[in-house]
Amino acid sequence: MYETNHTTNEMNLLSQPRILVFGSNIDTELKAKIVENQLEYLAGVTNISVDIENWERVLRVECSSETDPEMVLVKVKNMGFKCYELVE
Repeated sequence: MYETNHTTNEMNLLSQPRILVFGSNIDTELKAKIVENQLEYLAGVTNISVDIENWERVLRVECSSETDPEMVLVKVKNMGFKCYELVE
């Protein structure tokens, strides 16, 4: 049987919050509110914001480290919006 023992530091890294950043075509406050209301139901999501003034219409999702960015992408695209992950 294979067992994994994580140190306290490793466990803390696994549960660290992170911010996912996406570009989108969410261009009004109403659209942003609709997206925010839907994304808040995703597991691990703690805060959502959309900067409709930025040319990339930046969607920021604060979440747990276990939250899959693909879940956010699929959810936003299924609502009819464009969405792509912005990387550093």
